[in-house]
Amino acid sequence: MTQPPTPPNGDQPHQPPYPEQPQQHQPPEFGGYQAPRDQGPNAAGFFKALFDFSFKSFVTVKFAAVIYGVALVLIGVLALVGIIAAFITMTESAAGGLLTLLLVLVAAPFYLILIRLTLELYVSMIRTAQNTAATTTELENLRREMSQRR
Repeated sequence: MTQPPTPPNGDQPHQPPYPEQPQQHQPPEFGGYQAPRDQGPNAAGFFKALFDFSFKSFVTVKFAAVIYGVALVLIGVLALVGIIAAFITMTESAAGGLLTLLLVLVAAPFYLILIRLTLELYVSMIRTAQNTAATTTELENLRREMSQRR
């Protein structure tokens, strides 16, 4: 979407938006709500979060990408070794080599998908916990504001 040009003095033009652009409505603000901040390891410091025995800081979201990258490389190397082993096995037994090759070509993507699904499950659980905590905090703030108005 293109925005209308701004005048040189920096003032916003006092004209309606272009006809092809729909009006964008801002959601109402309730009690000065702010989106939850990143509650990952950077929020409390990495080592502080790592050794937090109350588990109020989460390192799972930060490490999911690292774990997935390591798993991707490890599975790739093991698949390459398996393919080489399958070709070596084919020199002695064609059926055994083909079976090994088929097993490697099926197992490698299967394990990669399994690791990805597991990591997504963990990350979604952590984000659900973070959002639930932020919602609880916001509800408490709203209740406090409502009780002060009475």
